[in-house]
Amino acid sequence: MAAPQLSVSVDRYSCSVCREVLTEPVTIPCGHSYCMRCINDFWDQSDKEDTYNCPQCWRTFNVRPEINRNTVLTEIIEKLKEVRVDASLSQSCAGQDDVPCDVCPVINRRAVKTCMTCMISYCETHLQPHKEHGAYKRHQLEEPTGHLEEKLCAKHQEVLKLFCRTDECCVCLLCLVTEHKSHDTVMLEEERAQRQSQLENKKDEEMKKIEENERKLEEMEKIVVRIQSSAETKVQEQEKTFKSVLESIERLGSEVTEVIRAYEEKEVRKAQGVIQHLKKEREELKRRDNELNDLLHTDDHIHFIKKFPSLCVSPGGGVAHKITNNEDFLPETLKTNLSNLKRSLEETAGWQFVETTEADVGGSGQTLRNLRNRNGLLRYSCLLTLDPNTKNNWLQLSEKNKMVTHLEMLTSSPDYPDRFNHWQQVLCREALRGTRYYWEVECTGKWFGIGVTYKGIDRKGKNLEYCLGCTNRSWCLFCCDFSFSFWHNNKSTKIRASSSNQIGVYLDCPAGSLSFYCVSTMTLLHKFTTVFTEPLYPGFWVGTDSHLTISPPSTSDQ
Repeated sequence: MAAPQLSVSVDRYSCSVCREVLTEPVTIPCGHSYCMRCINDFWDQSDKEDTYNCPQCWRTFNVRPEINRNTVLTEIIEKLKEVRVDASLSQSCAGQDDVPCDVCPVINRRAVKTCMTCMISYCETHLQPHKEHGAYKRHQLEEPTGHLEEKLCAKHQEVLKLFCRTDECCVCLLCLVTEHKSHDTVMLEEERAQRQSQLENKKDEEMKKIEENERKLEEMEKIVVRIQSSAETKVQEQEKTFKSVLESIERLGSEVTEVIRAYEEKEVRKAQGVIQHLKKEREELKRRDNELNDLLHTDDHIHFIKKFPSLCVSPGGGVAHKITNNEDFLPETLKTNLSNLKRSLEETAGWQFVETTEADVGGSGQTLRNLRNRNGLLRYSCLLTLDPNTKNNWLQLSEKNKMVTHLEMLTSSPDYPDRFNHWQQVLCREALRGTRYYWEVECTGKWFGIGVTYKGIDRKGKNLEYCLGCTNRSWCLFCCDFSFSFWHNNKSTKIRASSSNQIGVYLDCPAGSLSFYCVSTMTLLHKFTTVFTEPLYPGFWVGTDSHLTISPPSTSDQ
């Protein structure tokens, strides 16, 4: 037989005295059930000691009834409590974002109202007294709210009901008659209404900003799409252009090869014809040589005399076959055209993308520069002058501070703070930063150095760190006994190149590169890449019997 289904509500099993779920339920003779403690307390407080009434039906008993535990009801209530706890856990338990009931003894259920008079939050069950008893009807019920301590005055522990505009804070009624007595105070509702209006205006402004932001965002997304589409189109155009150029060069190369092969075939055919004729002529000459040899050794005088006239005449009438060994297979005009094309292609090998700045023509961005062509570098020419206050006393400046010469005798000069007092070095006045620079130096002698340094290089002492290229703050190309080496941070890099008396220096500050060229051939001697963190000053080291001159910028046809 199936077990009967029990109601999941335990309210029907409540004690009419305490209005709570029956605890240790007992049943009296009239059939009503109560908590054992509740009925005993009720009868103990009865005015009539010899009369006992039922709190519900008011049946009178002259003798205090004997009460016994109702075991069946106890089991039912226990069963329903288990069911109720499970249901509460799944349905009405306070979640992480819910306000819990402050009255529930074990498991806090979700509060449905907060009494601002009691300053307590109630679940649906514990809220019933506020709904049923008139004494609670004056209490102020609001939507559930947590952190009730924030709604109390920290000083008087009273509910905050007013707002002081003078001090910009919430106050209670006791604060109003004490320290905020003469202040501008209003009800919280009034202040809320005013600020609500301000907040709504602010919200409208924010909504307009959001709409404007979304509009701009949509525009930018469209711009990104257009940029990507345009970039893809440009890439395809450039790929098509370069592919067409490469195909044209390959076609031209094939046609030139065909011209050379055709010329080769024609000349070889002519030469082979001459070879065949020469072979036949050689056989004829050998035959005649044998006849002459036989005739010279014959003893028959009559045969000798008759044969002599025919053998003394040269065969074939002496016609000569000539062929010119011309290795210039191409016409002069075509050779000139191909030479020009070769020069143009070699020029493109020196092209590099260079970052431009606002100071450059055309503004910031990128441009192509031929950094293997002197004219391409001369566009970055800068004017440099040597600083007399930095030169060592073994050095002399001339040519309007464009030339430095190593003297045979030490001179005497004021000891300026910037002067090198030991090493034969001198710096330029100009500080180079932020863009690209190119300068050329004419060198005479076999001991010299050309470089750049930060201003803070040490100058008073004999240590190597005072010499260009021997610190991490300077870079230098040295020429010693007509061989080159590059120095930085006291580390050298040998350079395999023939000596040159004219050196070009290209400094690209944005790219962090320093390059040295042999000007006569525009051969790259060395390139160093780093990150320049300070302005750079060109500097020179001049050895015995040497002098250097900063060349004025000039154009070239190279």
